[in-house]
Amino acid sequence: MRNRILSSYVGAILFSGIALISCKDNNKDYYAPREITAPADVPSSELHLKPLDVECFGVKDIVAVDSMIVAFTNDKQAMIKVFDYSGNTIANLSPSGRAGNEFVQVYYDDQNTVIDGDRYLYVGDQNGIHLYNLSGSIRNGANLKPQKVLDRPDNWLMPTSWFNAFFRNDGSTFQYTGLSWEEQSYRAQLNADGTVSVVALDDIDYTYYTPQFLLIDPDSTITKYDIYNDVINFKDPFLAQSLYNSHVRISDDGNKIVSANCYQDRMTFIDLESGDVFGVRCPDYVDYSKLANISDAEELSKNVIEGAMQVAMYDKYIFVLYNHNTRYEDLYQDKTVNTTIRIFTWDGRYTAQLVPDAPITNIAIDGNRLIAIDYDEHFYIADLKTQW
Repeated sequence: MRNRILSSYVGAILFSGIALISCKDNNKDYYAPREITAPADVPSSELHLKPLDVECFGVKDIVAVDSMIVAFTNDKQAMIKVFDYSGNTIANLSPSGRAGNEFVQVYYDDQNTVIDGDRYLYVGDQNGIHLYNLSGSIRNGANLKPQKVLDRPDNWLMPTSWFNAFFRNDGSTFQYTGLSWEEQSYRAQLNADGTVSVVALDDIDYTYYTPQFLLIDPDSTITKYDIYNDVINFKDPFLAQSLYNSHVRISDDGNKIVSANCYQDRMTFIDLESGDVFGVRCPDYVDYSKLANISDAEELSKNVIEGAMQVAMYDKYIFVLYNHNTRYEDLYQDKTVNTTIRIFTWDGRYTAQLVPDAPITNIAIDGNRLIAIDYDEHFYIADLKTQW
């Protein structure tokens, strides 16, 4: 399902062109136009993980590329650290700063490319998305100046949302945002004498804006993909935003998108060429409409699974690192993660699962090699070619 809109200013759709959504009717269609149900049982096999002797702390994310592990960390002296697959340090890069070749903070934008033989990572900061020359920075021993490829609007959508993008070979960008909202604590009241007064509400009300998924062509033509025609009217907006968070990835050819919801055990697939949009309800699927009246975070956490923790691409497959614990077990009981790797095809088929022999919390894939870490920041490697 898609609607084409012509806009002279691409950014405008992100913060001023979004229609308000009424969230009061629980009979609305909250999900993708077409939904299928994944099988409960698929072939399963163990994944043996070999420990790696990598010393790296404060890891926020990992990338595996060109036989290197790139760790994004909270170390202000080196926010990007690079290791080989034997655990040896290749480079410590990107100290926090405000110079032209520095970032105050930086994260991986889940996409990389090769330009003139050098590996570039798409990375983001508070100002936008940049092309970061990883190969050149390693040779230089310090960051080369990154190239900004997309500005982050000063007031895109609402300050309560987040923003990210993928870049396609034809010059178009796929941009997506999380759930956002406006808070309303007063309303206008028309008085009998014709005057208007402002009345305080007994309870704060919220107007929600659905997560947005947009393809923006080089000529500024915008295609909107309606994954969420409406959202559940949760009483706490911060809980609502968390529950609609997802891991979004683009296929290697740039033609397909997958969005794995973090806590609902549901995936959405978008074909950017045909416009087809469909959802897959996985074995532990949670119906959010039944949770709308729960405003207590602890109580809500008992009703949702931890779910998708990371998504990685392997050949023509999608690997979803999945935690079977409830959110309550992780947050309040400190239960060890119970992770498997679910394997999907790009047409939405849930085909197999791998059961790691260590409690891993993040994965990245480079060729046939899977790199993983756990909560204690132990690193692991596995050969997918011989094990799956």
